[in-house]
Amino acid sequence: MPDDSGVDRGSHDHPSYGSKSRDSRMARVGDEPIDLISRVYDALDQGILVVSHDCLISHYNAAYAQLRNISADELLGKPLELLDRRNSIAAYLRTGKLPLSKPVDFEQRRNQETVVPIREGGRLLGSMVLVTPVTALPTDASQRRRAVNAKSPWTALYAVDDIVGDSPAMQYARQLALSAARVDSTVLLLGESGTGKELFAHAIHMASKRAQAPFVPVDCSAISRDLLEAELFGYAPGAFTGASKDGKPGKFELAEGGTVFLDEIGEMPMEMQAKLLRVLQERRIVRVGGSTPIDIDFRLVAATNRHLEDMVQEKTFRHDLLYRLDVVRIDIPALRDRGGDVPMLLEHAWHKKSRELGVLTTFSQSAIDVLSRYAWPGNMRELLNLVERLLVIVPKAVITPEDLPLYVRQGHGDMQVSEAPTFDLKEAVAIAEQQVIDKALRHVQGNRNAAAELVGLSRASFYRKLKEHGLTQGVRDPDDIEVAF
Repeated sequence: MPDDSGVDRGSHDHPSYGSKSRDSRMARVGDEPIDLISRVYDALDQGILVVSHDCLISHYNAAYAQLRNISADELLGKPLELLDRRNSIAAYLRTGKLPLSKPVDFEQRRNQETVVPIREGGRLLGSMVLVTPVTALPTDASQRRRAVNAKSPWTALYAVDDIVGDSPAMQYARQLALSAARVDSTVLLLGESGTGKELFAHAIHMASKRAQAPFVPVDCSAISRDLLEAELFGYAPGAFTGASKDGKPGKFELAEGGTVFLDEIGEMPMEMQAKLLRVLQERRIVRVGGSTPIDIDFRLVAATNRHLEDMVQEKTFRHDLLYRLDVVRIDIPALRDRGGDVPMLLEHAWHKKSRELGVLTTFSQSAIDVLSRYAWPGNMRELLNLVERLLVIVPKAVITPEDLPLYVRQGHGDMQVSEAPTFDLKEAVAIAEQQVIDKALRHVQGNRNAAAELVGLSRASFYRKLKEHGLTQGVRDPDDIEVAF
């Protein structure tokens, strides 16, 4: 019998909630027809995905479809793996172990994902995934660049949101970067070439209170030792032959109120290290050929791919400067240590490059699996280069494993310490020890206490092994990080 609204609240002869036709869903939830409930879901800003116990997609609302760039009802009844390559939700449905709420990246945007169980009588029927878009923060690169003083060409280009990755090591590095941004302490970024050290430096500046001031990068390896001092500290009028008659400010002066980023600081000559140490202590510089000290206000971020502790032992890097730099240390993991991030990084890279190149080519899941097992010795720089090359040279809609370079298809395993066989027992034992310790440290993200327990050594014995095998760079205890703040 219909009521005053014209809705028959006594009839149940309608398609169920799982039907693909939204207009015909008239089964009931309480006193309300499900088509009304569905429209309420679609009106939410929060994305909703419903997954059955057998990992099939049962429902998603309009907000979720927009977040994932899919059409309404396109994937209903399809396997969950089409939307969740990380398999975290499928693992929950299989094991019953509820994953933590965490940030995820869709279409180059950051979102917060929460998994909610759907139970009946203690039985797990499926799960609902709530996806909340993270509100645009002032750390967003485009917004912050517009806010920077237009008179200064020295502008950071990337924000924390541009750091893509969901692996534990990358999440930890990203959280450290945000913590470092809240203070003015010196930051030392460590990592192999191509891991994204400069990206982190830009992001730290953008998230800091200095974001509206200049961000001035200096590549210490690209400037001759004769010119480096003038480049950093500037020079006075007539300081040397060919110098400008008005003099010239150095990078530290140009960064007034902002951030100086010294990239490849391990390449800095010893005599310049002493001068940099004095600048860090006194917060003032003297131009080359000048005599008047100039007070400066800056924050320093430094980066290197070298083992500075080893350089100190070799007397090619000052130990007192290392102490000044190593206040907040952030180890940026190599891509081979964050294989689970590769699908996300590939998606990020091919979305960006395909738009730039006007190419619609994508990667098959099997190609992504091969690329996820590759060691990536060139890290992110190599990944971006390979994605662009494949999009340009492969005339297909979908890139398959056969389209990948042979060295990628054959390079599935971990990189070896030495390719040459050894028959010296002592040397073989040392190589095996180094590999086991290195893997243990990677597994626990550099925590030496946990790694020592993992390999069955006391802390003192483990640290001796670290020194023997040159593995002390980047190995810190969690309590060391707390002291930094």
